[in-house]
This record gives sequence, structure tokens and C-alpha cells, in this order.
Amino acid sequence: MSFLRRHWLLSSLGALVLLIIGLALLALPLRSVPADASAAQDDLTRAVEALQADDSEVGFDHVAQARVHVDDVTAVTDGIGAKILSWVPLAGSGVRDVRDLATAMDHLTSAMEVGEELYPQIASEDSQLLSDGNVDLEILDASLAGLKSVTRHMRAARTHLNDVEGKNLLVGDTTADARDTALEKVDPAASTLDNLSPLFDSLPEMLGSEGQRGYVIAMMNPAEMKYSGGSMLTFSRLRIDGGEIEQGASGDIVTDPKLFRLLHWDRVEDNPFSRKKRQRITHANSAPSWPVSGEDTLRAWDKLKKQESDGLIALDVVAMANLLKATGPLEVEGLGTVTSDNLVEITAGDYDRFGKNEQEERKALNQALIPAFMDRIFSGVDFIATMKALGESAKGRHLALYFRDEPAQKASASMGFAGDLSDTEHDYIGAFTQNRVGSKADYWQQKRLKHDVRLNEDGSARVTLRTTIANTGPTQVAGEVHAYTDPRLDIALTSFLPKGAEVREVKLMTADGESEAYTKTRDYYGREFLTNYMVVEAAEEGVLTVTYDVPAAAVRSGDTLTYHLDIDPHPTVRKEKVEVNVEWPDGFAPAGTLPEGWETTEDGNSRWKTGALKGISSFELTARSGG
Repeated sequence: MSFLRRHWLLSSLGALVLLIIGLALLALPLRSVPADASAAQDDLTRAVEALQADDSEVGFDHVAQARVHVDDVTAVTDGIGAKILSWVPLAGSGVRDVRDLATAMDHLTSAMEVGEELYPQIASEDSQLLSDGNVDLEILDASLAGLKSVTRHMRAARTHLNDVEGKNLLVGDTTADARDTALEKVDPAASTLDNLSPLFDSLPEMLGSEGQRGYVIAMMNPAEMKYSGGSMLTFSRLRIDGGEIEQGASGDIVTDPKLFRLLHWDRVEDNPFSRKKRQRITHANSAPSWPVSGEDTLRAWDKLKKQESDGLIALDVVAMANLLKATGPLEVEGLGTVTSDNLVEITAGDYDRFGKNEQEERKALNQALIPAFMDRIFSGVDFIATMKALGESAKGRHLALYFRDEPAQKASASMGFAGDLSDTEHDYIGAFTQNRVGSKADYWQQKRLKHDVRLNEDGSARVTLRTTIANTGPTQVAGEVHAYTDPRLDIALTSFLPKGAEVREVKLMTADGESEAYTKTRDYYGREFLTNYMVVEAAEEGVLTVTYDVPAAAVRSGDTLTYHLDIDPHPTVRKEKVEVNVEWPDGFAPAGTLPEGWETTEDGNSRWKTGALKGISSFELTARSGG
């Protein structure tokens, strides 16, 4: 028995040694993985940087180099040795993490390879997707299929990255760090593609693949503001059938006066900004969000023109200027070269050029803008730069798309083009004005917002929003002062409040001193708003200060407090200046990385200040209790 025990022990030890040797031999190829993975990562990073710099040739060369390194990595991680090691105690979870990282990298590289195939179809100079002002639906279908493939690869990469546990003791934090670094890049890209997915399915039908579609186009003048944007002073209609596009003539008060007659139309239900009396179509966009103003505008148009429309494209001259910056200047008969630098001024702010006797010339330019805009969109020239310009305009709410078809509207929202208000349950800023007279003085309007937040430990807050309206217009106007050239601002100023907010105090000040302020709030589809009125002469200011309590400005979780803020800009010519000050409760201090532009003050609070609000903004800040 003693002999058997000794030999059994020796045999077991021998088997264990052989197993360890075998596993070591299996692990030997894994030694090459870090170097190959690092090289692949470097190439993918350089590829993205080159593509962002519009250097597609260099970018796709790096993608090809990344593929070589990725294949070397996956040849090892998908091998029999790695598969066996992935189930070995202690080492197994680390090997599985490495395999997931390698698979994620493979999917990322595949996504960029599909992008390389798509590039000639969509963005190259030889692209036939858009030609002669029309859309090739066959090329569009192929391009959308490619984009869906990219989406699948990005989703798979995100899934494998999320499967990385990063807890293996032998590997340490290496895989966890690699996972977190990759997710910082992959998550936003995958989420963007997820949001765009409805567009991939809806776009062919929106472009007439199933029959004719009709879209109203409204050109707005931001020198005369409504809550949603500038007054709609020029209209046209677009017909699309099987990708073939036909533009209708542009109409304004001179060329199509019947379009601007007074009429009743069936208003959008529960819209508090809609008056139950005869009005012109120019008043249809008084609601601040385009899903409401867009439908109201279409109902007015359909009654005026006796036709059904599928959607609305609303844009202003700022959006047109953004497009000209990307696609080049515009030649207009009688005016010559119009550029991104002078378009807004000569259409909305040049009082010397467009006096009372020169309205026809200004209107001639307005009539040329809609056809020019659509020509540039469907020209196919510098497709990527064009899309970037449109995205920038939509973020500033200078451009909005509304569709009556629910999937199409969902696609518009997914792209950030719907022009809706934020639906956040937390803190919110939205201060919009509406011109009460015929003056185009909103061209000179400069808004300054100061948002002071004093947080409580439970996440509630006392907030004071100070809105200053400065009239930067000239104190003297050359020639006769009339409805167009009067530089005085006569406006309604409406503050849209965070959900559940309770108003505590309202003060209204102008150059004439303190005025009576309205404190009663009304409801706009779940968000309360407060309206006051002011007249601001040139070179003067008016100030509205509203103090209110917000029930859930922040979210408390254990010893952390996370503050959330969304800002919707009003699309004036001069961008809003915004300052936000967040005072944390006693014992709390900012934790983690602050959003871009934010800083910690000397007293341990948080502050953000911008001289020009770029567009729709969303922030999240976290503080932690030291107690």
C-alpha cells in the first residue's frame, strides 16, 4: 500500500508537470498578442485621424495595415491553445478577456473596411449617388446596406468590449484599461449609428421609392423671431418621385400674396401658442418646437394650396450661410457674389441697403435662396462637408425637418434634425423671444444667460436664471424709420422651466426701471413656461430674473450627487452668451473629470461660461460627499 501511495503521488505530480508544460507551450503564441494589438490600435487611430482630416487615401492605407496586425492577433486568440487556456483556472478569465478584445478589434477594422467600400459611392468626387439634382435609389440602397453592415460590426465590437471582465489577477488592470479606452471611442460611434438606424429604413421612401412625396420648404428671417425661429417669409414646395426631384417656384408676399392672406386652419391640439382667430401662415411657427410648429405650418399650407404635404424643411439664412461656407459662394442676379460672410447681413441686417424703397431687391435675394439651398444639397459636391454644415445648423436650431410619417420623423429626431425641445427630467435652460411688431430688429438682439444653481443633498435645487436682452442696434437709422428699419426691440420673452419647477420670484427691469412682471406659468406638453414683455431701445438692455425650485436637478446615489443640465438655444443671429454656476451642498466636492469647458472654482463649486453657445448642449457633473 505504501508503494502504491508513493507511486500514485509521483504519477500525479508528473501529470501536473506535464499539464503545466503543455499549457505553457499553448501560451507561448500569446506573447505576440500585445505587440500586434498595439500596432493595430495605432493604425486604426491614425486611420480615423486621417479620415477626419479628409485624407481618405492615407486613412484607408492605415486600415489595410491594421488588418494585417488584427489578423495576426485573431490567428492566435482564435487558436486551439487560446481556447483551451480560456477554461484554465486563474488564467482563463484573462485569456477570455484578451479574446474578446481581439474580436472587438476585428469588428472595428471590418467596419472601417466597409467604410472604404462605401466611400466611392457616397463621398468621392466620382460619386453618382447625387447627380443632376436627383438621387440614384439603387446606389442609395447599396449604400444603406453598407451602413447597416457598419452598424452591425460596431454593435458587435461594443458587445465584446462589454464582455471583458478585467478582473484577472494575473493580468491585472491591463485588459480593463484597454476595454475602457476602447469603449470611450466605440460607445459614442455605436450609439450614433443606433440612432441613425431608423433613417436607413425610412430614407428610400422619403425620397419617393414608393411613390411621390411632397415637402414644403420655409425660409426664415432671424431678424424677426418667433419662438421656434425666424419668421417664415418665403416658401416653396419640393416633389420627389423615385429619386427624381422637382422644385416649385419660391413665393413671398410679392410673388404669391394669396399665400399670406388671413385664414383659419385646424390648429394642433393643446398648443398654447396657437390663437383661435384668423392669422397668416407666418404665425404658424409660434410654438418653440418644430413637431408642433411644423404640423401647424403644414395645416395652414395645405388649406391655402389645397394639397396634402408629407413634411416641412424649415431653415434660416444662418443655415444657408453655413452651407455656403462648405460648398462655396452663390451668384445672385443684381447682387453678384453672395458668400457665407455677407449673406446674413445683406438679407437681414443691412439697414442702409434695404430701406423702404429697396424691398424688392431684398425679396429677390430671398426668392433665390430656397432653390440655391436645394441645388447645393442635391448637387453631390463635397457630400461630407455638406452634411457637417447641415448638422451644425440643426444643432443651433437654424434648420429643422418635420415629417408626418412616424418612422421618418423618428429618423429626423435620431439625426438631431427634429427641432424639438429637450425632454430632460432635470435642470433645463430655454429662454426664447418672439417679435411683437413688424420690426426686423431681432438681427441686433444679443442674449446673455446667467444660471445660478444651489443644490441640496437630495438633488433638488434653488435656481435663479437672469436673462439679459441687449439691443446692439444703431441709435440712428439712415433715412426714414418705418416698420422694417425701426431698431427698437418689442418682444415677448418666455422662459421654459425645468419639469416640476415652482416659481418663487420674478423681476423685470428695463432702462425705465422695474416693470410689472407676470408670475403665472402655463403648460407646454409637460413643461411649464413663463412669459413677460419688454421694449428695449437701441443701445439699451432689459433683464428678466426668475427664481424657482427644481425638484430633481440632480440625482443622489449613496455619497454621490450627479447634476444634469440641458440647454436649448434660440436661433438668433448672435449666439447666446451663457454662464452656469453650480453650488454643491456642504461637504460635497466635484469628482471625476469635468465636462469640456467646466472648471472648479476656488470655493470648490463648478462653473461653465461661453461667449457663444454653439448649439443644443447637455452636461453631467458629479460631486462626492467626504463624510
